[in-house]
Amino acid sequence: MSEKIRTGIIGGSINNGWARGTHVPALRQLDEYELTAVGTSRMESARQSAEAFGAAHAFDRAADLARHPDVDLAVVSINVKEHYEAVKAIVPSGKPVYCEWPLGSNTAEALEMQNWVTEGGIPNAIGLQARQAPAVNYVKDLLKQGYVGKLLSAKLNLSIEGMGGESDKANSYLFDREVGGNLLTIVTGHNLDAFAYMVGDFKELSAVTAQQYAEVNITDTNEKMRKTTDDQILINGLLENGAAAQVHVQGGVKHGTGLTIEIFGDQGTLVLSAPATVQFGSHRLLGAGADDAELRELEIPDSYIDVPDSLKADSGFVLNVARAYRKFARDIAEGTSEVPNFGEAVKLHRLLDAIETSARTGERQVF
Repeated sequence: MSEKIRTGIIGGSINNGWARGTHVPALRQLDEYELTAVGTSRMESARQSAEAFGAAHAFDRAADLARHPDVDLAVVSINVKEHYEAVKAIVPSGKPVYCEWPLGSNTAEALEMQNWVTEGGIPNAIGLQARQAPAVNYVKDLLKQGYVGKLLSAKLNLSIEGMGGESDKANSYLFDREVGGNLLTIVTGHNLDAFAYMVGDFKELSAVTAQQYAEVNITDTNEKMRKTTDDQILINGLLENGAAAQVHVQGGVKHGTGLTIEIFGDQGTLVLSAPATVQFGSHRLLGAGADDAELRELEIPDSYIDVPDSLKADSGFVLNVARAYRKFARDIAEGTSEVPNFGEAVKLHRLLDAIETSARTGERQVF
């Protein structure tokens, strides 16, 4: 491997808003990396994208990108239904792989993908970038340090305008349960992962899901499509540490209020909020410890924002991805697991399965 980690992005098209807006600028800002290759489904767009991003190589097949000698790391940033085949194409190269969340369209796919990288001894990372948010890590540490005392309860509430009854054609796959990317897996998955990362894992839960929008209006084509995904996710349960937990995620809210996480202990309270979802930053943190009369604004220490100065003002879109890449570089070099990996992804897939099972059967799920 060269001094820099030469990186190829499968799905790194100039038309892919997520890769263009997060992965590419994150890699550009980090001394540890160099973007050397772009892969898309068509060679013409791959070449256009590679030229736009200053990458030397363009590919229309994931296997060719992964095998190229100028690629040390392959990143998968495409539609979730294509993750399985992309990772399958990368694994024979033996090179590290970073895949966006969800890992697979279902848990069976995700488990198989985890087995591939485990058996091959391949360094791997999953794109659960909310764990890299400075505010999320600060809250986690405050709880560990006893800021609120004994944890009594934690509540997550998230309401967004999207994932309801309207979409453009490009995002219409989010309303097809078979694809695997929807309000439960993507939005709830990201936020639930960060929630559990801070307050602790569930040991039991019960859930209710509901579909308030039966069809979706495709705004740019004026079509209607049948919706097979839920837009209301409600979870109640107990955490392994004994605290009570409640989660409500809802889409299609006309005037959504974004994210609020309330954490209550016998000695204090923490309230973390954001205008959108947890992984997109712009967090506000309020807290009151044992000696405080009321909630006050808590400033995130600079030590939690270990990124280049050029990213310190970023709201989280690029900053969190950059922090994940920086940790993954250390994992690759030292054989550590600082960044969440495919094993963590499988664990989250199974948690979402338990939510669906409880909602379908009405039975409480115990882990």
